[in-house]
Amino acid sequence: MIWDKVIKSPKILAFSSFFIILLLSFILIGKLINISQAIVADISTGGAYLTVLFIVIFSLVNLFLVMQLTAGSKTKEEYLQKTTDGLIDEADEAEDATSHEDVRGKEQVDIEEMERKIIPAGDKNMDTTRFTEGILINSGEIFDIVQGLFYVRKNDIDTFTIASKFAYYGEEEPEDFELGVDLTGQAAKNQKVLNLTKIPENYITVLSGLGNGSPNGLLIVPVIHNEKTIGLIELASFKHFDKKSEDIFTQLSEKIGKRLAETL
Repeated sequence: MIWDKVIKSPKILAFSSFFIILLLSFILIGKLINISQAIVADISTGGAYLTVLFIVIFSLVNLFLVMQLTAGSKTKEEYLQKTTDGLIDEADEAEDATSHEDVRGKEQVDIEEMERKIIPAGDKNMDTTRFTEGILINSGEIFDIVQGLFYVRKNDIDTFTIASKFAYYGEEEPEDFELGVDLTGQAAKNQKVLNLTKIPENYITVLSGLGNGSPNGLLIVPVIHNEKTIGLIELASFKHFDKKSEDIFTQLSEKIGKRLAETL
């Protein structure tokens, strides 16, 4: 086990070979000096030292070359590792993007199907009350609505009045509101769906008729036709409305507005 690790380490082998050669060189020096002194005492030992010097130089060159090869091998390994890591990261990013697309695809709603379920079928004899009631009833079945109100805009003025109700038990009719005034008026003016998870305590229109229970979710949907808000839907539920529900009514706003305009 240990020997296998040593064999696989070029640096260890390089240093080991250098020190072995260096050790042998010193041994050789001693031997050469003894031999030269024993045979010819007056012969210079310069040749022996020169031989040893060549051995040491050769050893250093050998060590340098081995270290260069080792460094080059490491650089190559690092390059391959970085390249591999980069490819893995790109693959992971591509997989994540595909996963996100798959999730979005699963969450994507067939808006045409929702249109058929929520908006009542066309009927020449359908008036505003029947049409708006149909919207609230259908929405109640799909989104667990506990109360719904549908307001329509009065002709050529900025006042909205109640057109129909769903599960509303108040003794008084919901009050009219003005464009840009209070929560409903601001939603009608901004022409954007409001998805509220906290109902204002003074929001009497929604709270009345619910007994001891208060809704946890409120969806306010402006109904738009020809870039003008002609109606407004309030849907209250004991559960929070999710983003998908909000998106559905955002896409259906103008479709409902087009049909509502035909009944006014």
